[in-house]
Amino acid sequence: MEIVVGGLIAIINQGLLYWRIQQLKRKNMRNPGKIINLSRISLIERLMLVGVLLVLAMQQLDPLSVILSFFLINLSLTYYQQWHLKP
Repeated sequence: MEIVVGGLIAIINQGLLYWRIQQLKRKNMRNPGKIINLSRISLIERLMLVGVLLVLAMQQLDPLSVILSFFLINLSLTYYQQWHLKP
């Protein structure tokens, strides 16, 4: 169960990041200030949501298993996006 919960939180994290990247591409922003501002907002959103979800999951399940599965699945999703989803 810990692996599933950690994996779901990692998928939520990567989904939010991918959504913000697509939003940035759709708006076709060229202003560096607006790009940095949107990245800050995205970072804060993901940090708050993922942090709260991880804390709730670690209170109910084994904390080490939740954290390890979150990091491993997050790394694997990042690797997949980096190498397989390039335009």
